[in-house]
Amino acid sequence: MQICGERRRHRPPIREDVCDNAAVRRAVIASVVAAAVLVVAGVVLLRVQREREWADGGDRLTVHVEVSLATQDTFEDVAVRLGAPPRTATRLHSASQSVVVRVRWSASAHSDGSFQLLALDGRVTPPRPLAADGGWNSEGATGSNWAGAYETLAQHYDWLAGVAEANYTDVNGMTNFPTAAVDAPATEAGTATAWFRQWGDGPIPFADAKRDIVVALSYVDDGGEVRWARRIFG
Repeated sequence: MQICGERRRHRPPIREDVCDNAAVRRAVIASVVAAAVLVVAGVVLLRVQREREWADGGDRLTVHVEVSLATQDTFEDVAVRLGAPPRTATRLHSASQSVVVRVRWSASAHSDGSFQLLALDGRVTPPRPLAADGGWNSEGATGSNWAGAYETLAQHYDWLAGVAEANYTDVNGMTNFPTAAVDAPATEAGTATAWFRQWGDGPIPFADAKRDIVVALSYVDDGGEVRWARRIFG
């Protein structure tokens, strides 16, 4: 009940509520900043890890590589000697020379994905990829392949700059780049044999495999992303 002549008293603002709200705002801002810092740190760490993987992802792998040159007449014998079962290796009939490669590896850190085997002409700079005709691995016969994702190899390795399709694309956007890779399952240990040839008009035959040929092995994960490549011969 209000008494006549008595003024109603007004309660002053409660400063504790104001302080609590300010503290909540500061906590929210701090949380947002901390989360942003963690995101940025995570991105930077992932980038550093990927750069290290590009640089030395295949260093742990132990590899033994054999490369031989074969004519039309000696191709079958060379392919069998390097691991292909008799009468299973097929090649472009018109090719006068083939490059047959066998790679044996162990101590792989990978149990899924695939290894991609490439051979290149080391007489030019950057080395020019050869066309792959086929191969043989633990799962049997395999053909040649090439995916757009492999283009990233040219961005990370100077000696693989020659695999960029732009090098072989004309003004109309047409490319004559061949399927240049032969795949094998990325097991802890294994063997793959592949045969390659030069392409284009009037190629000059190779004279010395050790001097003329470069062999690369790259790892592609199950998602189709190229993780690293290693120069294993030449």
